[in-house]
Amino acid sequence: MKMKKFEAVTEQQAIEMVKNELGMDAVILNIKKIQPRGLFSFFRKPRVEVTAAYEDKPIANKDNIQEEKTKNEGADFNKKILEKSNQDTKKIEKQRQTINELEKKLSDTEVLLEQVMLKLSVSSHHVNSSRKYDNAMLQFFYEKLTLQGVSPKISEVLLEDIENIEDLDNLDINLIVKVVYNRIINILGEPKILRVEKRGKSYAKNVVFIGPTGVGKTTTIAKISSQFIFKDHLNVGFITADTYRIAAVEQLKTYADILDSEVGVVYNSEDVVEKINEFKVVNDVIFIDTAGRSHKNSENLNELKSFLDVIPDPIIYLVLSVTTKYEDLLNIIDAYSKIADFRIIFTKLDETSCLGSVLNICYETGKEISYATNGQNVPDDIDVIKPEEIAKDLLGSR
Repeated sequence: MKMKKFEAVTEQQAIEMVKNELGMDAVILNIKKIQPRGLFSFFRKPRVEVTAAYEDKPIANKDNIQEEKTKNEGADFNKKILEKSNQDTKKIEKQRQTINELEKKLSDTEVLLEQVMLKLSVSSHHVNSSRKYDNAMLQFFYEKLTLQGVSPKISEVLLEDIENIEDLDNLDINLIVKVVYNRIINILGEPKILRVEKRGKSYAKNVVFIGPTGVGKTTTIAKISSQFIFKDHLNVGFITADTYRIAAVEQLKTYADILDSEVGVVYNSEDVVEKINEFKVVNDVIFIDTAGRSHKNSENLNELKSFLDVIPDPIIYLVLSVTTKYEDLLNIIDAYSKIADFRIIFTKLDETSCLGSVLNICYETGKEISYATNGQNVPDDIDVIKPEEIAKDLLGSR
């Protein structure tokens, strides 16, 4: 038997060198790691040294059982060494991969920390230069409310009772939440629900929907009417004056066909009176859809007023999208208030995460709220406005 040493970067490479030069019959005797030496050894990687034994000449006597056995045992040993080497190589590679992943995570974390520290630095500068309250707790709630779209003025109103407490330094956060929550509930008020009962012949409640274009009046009518038909088993009729959009008439007719109700199309004040007299004989409630009117067009609003004036005892709903800018909502309500008294329905709550404008509107206008829609599904995506849920959303506790 002769021995020979092979040196490589990895065990696998060294063993491959043994197999290539000495063949599969070579026996691995020793595997060791050689650490680099010298001045620049820190920058060099360790190497692997493999010592292998091999037969100089082929075995002549194949009948020698003992030699054959020894040869087989050597081959088995060599195979085991190779398998162990492969396993060790895979293990080392997996460890190297894990280390690389950890290094990447560490690098990402360092970048994230730098970004957070930068934001905190900017935020600290901003807060110190534009704080509303010296008390940190009051400032926190003030910023939380304004981020939800509550106007700064109304945010101050919500916190004024807390601000007047003498011992501000020992404020209980639960007390602040309770006080602000109750103030929000009081401002929003009790929702005004549409109530309809079965009445005698020749009587029906007239419910009119007005508002700007694109806020979802027709879909809202379908949602509310579905509840009266399926839950309360009332007879419902539809009248539409939205003849400016052919699609609106067809849309309402589609809903009416599904609900097994009748639709009447009217073009002026005389038509609506005639159609109401016709429908009130067989229906408990009549829903009347109107064309969208811009709050900036006084002529169109006056036409709408003339239309509303001839409807007997109307219950009027102004339909508004909560995604409309707060200043525009105020202008719309102001313009429509000059032609009618109404309750408010908010649509598209599913398209915003800031409900502060709902609270602002109630505080600034004193108008009653009733329903809110949160999707396009008929009849499911509508419900009576829940002041408790809006309060929780504004406080971030839901």
